[in-house]
Amino acid sequence: MIFILILILLLITLVTLTMFYVVTKNKKYIFIIRSIMNYSIYFGVFFGVMYLLLRVAHI
Repeated sequence: MIFILILILLLITLVTLTMFYVVTKNKKYIFIIRSIMNYSIYFGVFFGVMYLLLRVAHI
């Protein structure tokens, strides 16, 4: 459930920043979007690997 909430908040954030970029044409929004996407992918991979390790190790 919390996973879906995080994804919805991430999507809302990215859509909002994209709209800001379209309206203002300011390149800093592209940098912020790229940073958010990179950190989201890193956290997703990290938590995915941790989940799989916990399922395999049965801790």
